[in-house]
Amino acid sequence: MAASASLLSRPIRDGRISLMERTLPLMLASALVLAACSAGTSSGSGDADATAGDSSADALLEHELVDVRSGERFTLRELASDKPVLLETMAVWCTTCLAQQREVVQAHELADFHSVGIDVDPNERPDDLAEYADREGFDWPFAMADAALVKLLTDAYGFAVTNPPSTPTFVVTPVGQVRALEFGRVRSAEELVAELSSG
Repeated sequence: MAASASLLSRPIRDGRISLMERTLPLMLASALVLAACSAGTSSGSGDADATAGDSSADALLEHELVDVRSGERFTLRELASDKPVLLETMAVWCTTCLAQQREVVQAHELADFHSVGIDVDPNERPDDLAEYADREGFDWPFAMADAALVKLLTDAYGFAVTNPPSTPTFVVTPVGQVRALEFGRVRSAEELVAELSSG
């Protein structure tokens, strides 16, 4: 420890810096960033569940969304009052999202539920999202996330929810529970149906 302390406090002579002296600040900064990121991610293990009556769940369930194709306004609470909702945050450019959505198509053949795709990329536009959904043959609502919705999601589930390739996926139950599934992998149609059935 004394050696590393003297290394940090040693003056630079003749403009020469050792490899360790050049990389140590970068390694420390990287460690801090990784620690902050991992603290803000959700594993979907149940710790991130939110239920109606919880202010974060209520705000998310009541947030008005606009379907980019039909212009119809809706809330997750309205959809969930009818049947469970599978919610995915995504982006048009995300190939992992596309793979997950193709599994959602197959899941709809196995069970009765609503799906909603929410585009969290602030650089994308409603017309791009509508064209994407039409081109891929996805017949469920797609909406753009506004700043308020992004804040609701990140406050409740961490910043990983705005990273589409980590496949942020949620189940909204008819009783108003919002359950985050474990981020980071594409689920099969059968797995999605099992998650929807488990409430």
